[in-house]
Amino acid sequence: MTPLLLATLLASADGGLELPALSPAAPAPAAATAPSAPPGTRATVDARFGEGVTFKAQDFSLQLRGRVQARAEALVPTEGAPTTRLNQFLIRRARLNLTAKYTEAWVMTVQLAFSALDMEADAPNVLRDAHLTWQGLRDLNVRVGQTKVPYGKQRVVSSGSLQMVDRSLVVGELNLDRDVGLQLRSDDLLGLGGRLAYAVGVFGGDGRNRFGANVGLLYVARLQVSPFGRFDDLVEGDLERLERPRLAVGLAAARNVATFRQRSTIGATFKTEPTTYDHLGADVLFKWRGFSLMGEVLWRDAEREPVGAPTLEWPRSAWGYYVQAGVVLVPQLEVSARWGQLRPLPATDPSLLHQRELGVGLGWYPLRHDLKLQTDVFWLPVGERFDVGTLQLRAQLQLSF
Repeated sequence: MTPLLLATLLASADGGLELPALSPAAPAPAAATAPSAPPGTRATVDARFGEGVTFKAQDFSLQLRGRVQARAEALVPTEGAPTTRLNQFLIRRARLNLTAKYTEAWVMTVQLAFSALDMEADAPNVLRDAHLTWQGLRDLNVRVGQTKVPYGKQRVVSSGSLQMVDRSLVVGELNLDRDVGLQLRSDDLLGLGGRLAYAVGVFGGDGRNRFGANVGLLYVARLQVSPFGRFDDLVEGDLERLERPRLAVGLAAARNVATFRQRSTIGATFKTEPTTYDHLGADVLFKWRGFSLMGEVLWRDAEREPVGAPTLEWPRSAWGYYVQAGVVLVPQLEVSARWGQLRPLPATDPSLLHQRELGVGLGWYPLRHDLKLQTDVFWLPVGERFDVGTLQLRAQLQLSF
């Protein structure tokens, strides 16, 4: 006997409830239903691993994605090296990404970062990206807001799509980081199947969401040629084992006028007067049947000497390069190696020393870059002696949804 029937019988016994007579032939009253929506207007929700959660309604969609990188790292310096012994566990990156689209012409992207190492020490800010792109024309897309400056290849590649645990030390010193501005771009100029791409832009020049006190701006231009046609050049390595060779060659130039940042768009802030930096870069990326090869040359030069008294404020001028290769041994398993070198130019910051990196890496990719475990070992000599430096060991687990 169900609780509801028992309560009904007890109430009837007390005379407090009178049950209506039910006829077996009497149909049950129809439930009220809302009128059905016209075809094509219903919203849908789709959740897939590696693609996040996507909401769609007619011409509008909203995608929510996130990723976390958990890292273990050790530094073992030799005698005379400028670094100290270190063992640490950390969350290197924790990101949340929102992408909204209205038809195929309008795209809005917002990316938030919550790791301490994703923020600048003197101006903590969770906002990494916030830009709107109009891509109504094949040869002329317009992007406005805070985004990566279209300059060096490895910096433009997402940190979640790298072949090794992190980027080259050359890129760390000489890259142009995110900035706020306007750029014109196309990934398929003239409709040649992705063989020609360009980007030109004007930015504030002082980095992520900074309010500069100077009148200078950052001007940048990049041209890329892919002679064998379009491919995903924003993912390192060749986990797809492409059947046909793919190649991308890029050239870039930039001029950052009157910036107060010591490394152009990043680094310490000058207190006395700004400087103007000139930048040049070239890069190449090749993929075929599990083999990948990439390299990059970057150059940055300041137009002023050190100023300030009694403490001098030095600009940082240098050039550098790296070469990186990888081979997919078996599905889901890749071995990689990198050699890089950074050399200071004359009249630069005395703390900017000659640096080199030589390392090998091993990556396991159960779900490609959405779920991967990467390890690498690097020898990092500082100065002219190759036998004095630091041994760096890293392991990193990444999960993206």
